[in-house]
Amino acid sequence: MKIFGKAKNNIDSKKEFFLKIERKLLDLANGKVPYQTINELCEHLTEILYDSYKHARKKYPKSKLRYSKLRIEDLNNPYYQYLIFDFLRNKNDTLFVPYTRQLLNLTEKEFNEFRVRKNQFESM
Repeated sequence: MKIFGKAKNNIDSKKEFFLKIERKLLDLANGKVPYQTINELCEHLTEILYDSYKHARKKYPKSKLRYSKLRIEDLNNPYYQYLIFDFLRNKNDTLFVPYTRQLLNLTEKEFNEFRVRKNQFESM
């Protein structure tokens, strides 16, 4: 809706961010990752993504529209993939490797390459 020639572009609520992330992760999990783990991960990612979007809206006022609604493809960004990896690893779950592979849609070889890239990045 336009008010005095300006488009209204409020940011989605945290709940909307959470629901989009949850929908995506549940789809990726395909029943192979416990719901409790998915739920906790969604809460973690929602906080980070929502804060990131709010910050970007202030820093880049001309891009408010872009940062009004969560783009789920942002989860494909290595930064967010590393957050998923770290979250699952820090849960100290012995199944963090298969859970991470499932949620990031990685084969065993791709997972090992991902882990090497992550370690290289963090060692810079």
